[in-house]
Amino acid sequence: MAWRFTSSARERQASLALYLLPLRETSETPLSILRSLMATPFCQTQATLPSDSAETLDNLLCKELNGFSFFNNQQRQVEKQHSPLNSSSPFLGSSGQCLSGESHIERAWAHWNKLGKPKLIIAPMVDNSELPFRLLCRKYGAVAGYTPMLHARIFSENEKYRTEEFTTCKDDRPLFVQFCANDPDILLEAARRVEPYCDYVDINLGCPQRIARRGNYGAFLMDNLPLVKVLVQKLALNLNVPVSCKIRLFPNLQDTINYAKMLEEAGCSLLAVHGRTRDEKDGRKFRADWNAIKAVKTALKIPVLGNGNIRHMDDVMDFLEETNIDGVLSAESLLENPALFAGFYTAEWVEGSEEKCKDGNLDQADLVIEYLKLCEEYPVPQRMIRSHVHKMLGEWFRIHPHIREDFNKQSKLTFEFLYDMVNRLKELGGRIPLYMKDDQVRRTSATG
Repeated sequence: MAWRFTSSARERQASLALYLLPLRETSETPLSILRSLMATPFCQTQATLPSDSAETLDNLLCKELNGFSFFNNQQRQVEKQHSPLNSSSPFLGSSGQCLSGESHIERAWAHWNKLGKPKLIIAPMVDNSELPFRLLCRKYGAVAGYTPMLHARIFSENEKYRTEEFTTCKDDRPLFVQFCANDPDILLEAARRVEPYCDYVDINLGCPQRIARRGNYGAFLMDNLPLVKVLVQKLALNLNVPVSCKIRLFPNLQDTINYAKMLEEAGCSLLAVHGRTRDEKDGRKFRADWNAIKAVKTALKIPVLGNGNIRHMDDVMDFLEETNIDGVLSAESLLENPALFAGFYTAEWVEGSEEKCKDGNLDQADLVIEYLKLCEEYPVPQRMIRSHVHKMLGEWFRIHPHIREDFNKQSKLTFEFLYDMVNRLKELGGRIPLYMKDDQVRRTSATG
């Protein structure tokens, strides 16, 4: 059963255009404020921020809500009582308490260790790291995952948005639920709605896109570090689950280290670092800086995850070895190859070493079929399905562009059409297998 937020009937849901609604504007603050911020105690009384300006949802693009509702308030209380975050959780009961630095670090590691110290993690991706895709990646080696970025204000105000954009199930753990926000009270309200169903509430401090600049969230909060500190403190002092953050690098390494330390001292219990700056949006053009991530890991006492330059499992192992980070996030490469963490390689990464690799008896068409079956069980918006099909079948579509054109013409997708399309591609030939290294194939065969 998928867990969804209640919806009174078959309602129409807010589309991606919701993300275009700006969050409240805040003033900019220079980087030099870092030193004074880091000197501020974790338990200092939080500053009062101006109240949010009234906004409407007049321009929402809507589409048919596909699926069913889950819990009402009474059911939410029952689920909370039976949540894995029970009295044995190192964070239960910490709400509102003022932790010393060492106590905070100890709890951060106790929680991470209790989760099994997951090393292979699905990164947060807008419209792409939804429940069916997370479950597909978990089947093929991923141990933890992030939800897509959720807009805290809209999540708090709009039931249709909550119902459509956040779903989970019992097999979807450990789970990070990520929000973008710039108002501490609104962020806390949104976080409290999901804390019984996740292992971390994550603050998006790394989105570099124009939409984040317009909304004043993500990586653009790097210009307002006092607000960032208050956001982290607000959650750390009021939630029963730990708060995590995902950041990008400052151009100057020491600024990045100071930023990370500030987050840790504010109550962040886990930090994920994308090894590119805010201006380095194109991962194909700019290599992630693993040395900077290593420096952050060395400087902090809490668990640190790394993100960037992951194409296959060789990169994962190198990343862990070279930086000593506690886990690796993958985003774009997983979209093309959801079996990456199970050791499968796409054809482009085995060129020149074919003698060491074998057909893994799996291809992206097989993965699309598995994904579609999960979507039937756990319905998601069609825009997400479209995106995943394009990513996974991209090479197949290049060989058979007329199939892609037929796919793009569909104003409304049906599972019947999608299954038939995959079968047509298979019948046309030109299969593109996923590969495994020969020793991995032998191990797989030996274990069945």
